[in-house]
Amino acid sequence: MSIFDIAGCEEKIGYSFKDKMLLRKCFTHASYANEHGENDNELLEFFGDAIIQFVVTEHLYKNGYGDEGDLTKARALLVAKTPLLKAVKRLGIEEFVLLGRGQEKTASQDQKLFSSIYEALVAGIYIDGGMTSAKNFINRTLILQSDKKVKEEKRTANNDYKSRFQEYVQKYKLGSISYETLKRSGPDHSPMFRVAALLNGQRLAEGEGRSKKSAEMSAAQKALEKIDKTNN
Repeated sequence: MSIFDIAGCEEKIGYSFKDKMLLRKCFTHASYANEHGENDNELLEFFGDAIIQFVVTEHLYKNGYGDEGDLTKARALLVAKTPLLKAVKRLGIEEFVLLGRGQEKTASQDQKLFSSIYEALVAGIYIDGGMTSAKNFINRTLILQSDKKVKEEKRTANNDYKSRFQEYVQKYKLGSISYETLKRSGPDHSPMFRVAALLNGQRLAEGEGRSKKSAEMSAAQKALEKIDKTNN
């Protein structure tokens, strides 16, 4: 059985386990467990994923991140493999992962291996110290670090879609854009406009808004999404 630096690991994660063997289990990959007859961390990973999803969802819900669609996108940004991997690297805990001899050779290329350690560790902290301890760890190591990116993504999503559509069309040399007002309805004090976004004279998408500008923005957004999806 390999020596596991419990004190060094606890110092880096900022939490002291009452059950030291549980901490070791959080870092025990299946490849190591199979070679040494120990229990691996796969069930902890499964449990930790659910805890992270809950804590992040609660944070987003309580802090006004928008409607259901906005919350879903924001949560996906926070709980994806990349932010979890970054959290592991910020903490500097990759060195504590127990791997089998074969796995050690390819570990540096396996991002999921290290992002999964974060999930297992969250579950371990929850089991050892309860939800408050798990929340504190997630808030400190993941949410506070990733919130800025989520907010930037949200601002980008609310950007000038006409400009983004124009930049996209220019980048891929798709032609010229124009807008056509299809309809104006409602009273003078509260009109509603319907506008079409055209690419090379062909109607690509339509949008509505309380002003021509907002209607054009809506049409541009839908056109951008449509053309991007088609090209992908």
